Amino acid sequence: MTDVLERAPEMSVAERNFEAKEEVNTMTAATQNYAIRRARPHGIDLVIMRVSLMALLWARRHANRTAESYEDHTRMYRETQSLHRREHDAALLVARVR
Repeated sequence: MTDVLERAPEMSVAERNFEAKEEVNTMTAATQNYAIRRARPHGIDLVIMRVSLMALLWARRHANRTAESYEDHTRMYRETQSLHRREHDAALLVARVR
């Protein structure tokens, strides 16, 4: 098996360039001895962040509220009115007021 591997043709398209004079020997690696800390927002930055988040949430709720069609809104309004009317009629029946 090793004979086959030793006699195998070269598969790389890059040239073999292992001459010492052409190698780059200046690459270095440095370890990071300090921990990177993210600064927490303070003061006006924190207020601006919270106000912008509240505005975003309000805009989403407002968009969802206006997303329903007129027909859906009318249907839900009629169902709510019907429910209130039934509850009122049931309360009158229980109280025996006519």
